[in-house]
Amino acid sequence: MTKKFLNVAIEASQKAGKLIIDLFYKDIEITTKPDQSIITEADLKADTIIRSIIYENFPSHDVLSEESGRSNHSSEYLWIIDPLDGSTNFSVRNPFIAVSIGLLRRDHPLLGVVYSPFQDELFRAEINRGAFLNNKPISVDEKVAFENAFLAFDNGRDLHSRNKMIQIYKRLKARNNKVRQVGAAALELCYVASGRFGAFIAPGLNSWDILAGELIVKEANGLTTDFQNNSFTLTSSNIIASSHSLHPILLDIVKDLPRKD
Repeated sequence: MTKKFLNVAIEASQKAGKLIIDLFYKDIEITTKPDQSIITEADLKADTIIRSIIYENFPSHDVLSEESGRSNHSSEYLWIIDPLDGSTNFSVRNPFIAVSIGLLRRDHPLLGVVYSPFQDELFRAEINRGAFLNNKPISVDEKVAFENAFLAFDNGRDLHSRNKMIQIYKRLKARNNKVRQVGAAALELCYVASGRFGAFIAPGLNSWDILAGELIVKEANGLTTDFQNNSFTLTSSNIIASSHSLHPILLDIVKDLPRKD
């Protein structure tokens, strides 16, 4: 059954990715949610594709989607999806976007799939089975020095998360000139997992933003915690994902920030 879970996630992510590419240069409807985040026609259509494939194969499973909320089937299995990670990038025709699909059983992650359609790169991981990019094993970069590492960040849209990230950014930038906000959290986590980025730091994101990518980092021999060095869980309000060698430095940078959570 585990193999079927993975195959369904891959099929759903790739079909949603094809739709996203098809709509990329078309004039489509773009609206703004109450929290000022972007939602596009591509988000909604990709969401429909993914949910339909999941329900076709597992009709009793629950699904939590950024765009359509959570079903209530009282299943021990919960799929968490972001049908278009990087909606703002998509709205300005920036191709740094992805489809993110994770699966939990009784709140424990089973798998994560993140598909980058324009690069045709499929990142995937299953619990205790390692992480892969297009079927080749990947691992975080344990050798890169902090001052040479590419450090990615994001934040929630609430004022507290934004202010907290401003403080973190100042501290990071004082010690490293390669600090960037790229705008697609799931894909940025996968770039940490594959050694392209040294770390990803974010306060205030949602589970659909990071669930799949977080598992991929861990299965790529990386480390994920909250800002207090607790193991990352679905209820964590912030995340640091990096190699083991960089993690203590990043924890030191965030250790005395004001806490609301």
